[in-house]
Amino acid sequence: MIYILTGPVGAGKTSLLERSLPALRARHAGLDGYLSLRVLDGGETAGYDLLDVRTAARTPLLRRRGESAGAPVGPYVLLPEGQRCAEAILGRDRSGGLLIVDELGPLELAGGGVWPALTAALAAGNRPALAVVREALLADFRVRFSGREVEVIPLAEAGARRPFAGEGGAA
Repeated sequence: MIYILTGPVGAGKTSLLERSLPALRARHAGLDGYLSLRVLDGGETAGYDLLDVRTAARTPLLRRRGESAGAPVGPYVLLPEGQRCAEAILGRDRSGGLLIVDELGPLELAGGGVWPALTAALAAGNRPALAVVREALLADFRVRFSGREVEVIPLAEAGARRPFAGEGGAA
């Protein structure tokens, strides 16, 4: 099963997941994956750090163009260290635990970014995954995940239903 948490840019998808990590850990033995946490500099978004859900380690993932060398992703560059870390997390052995991937974007739609590592992780066993996808990209990712059981969880519904809190719900 692939759960897709979706909503507009900046609506709080990652914040919801970050607040839900204790409940997710309690509910899903073997919880693994990563969150993309916003890095602020003077009130402005300077980039994103990858938060390893298993170890709580942070690794720089994206930074503003011109500040770092890496592959362009919108107004940011994808840092090689962050890319390697995300791929390593996706490649870790896990026994059926929920895998969180925050987030999938245009780079993955084009088959790049973490897409190859995610595809391998999903093929390696019957593990549930929770992917964060912007509303504008949802239809394209549904096509990418065709042939798999998918449940879409709109952010507004996730807040009302509390699917990550451990009392029933989707994830």
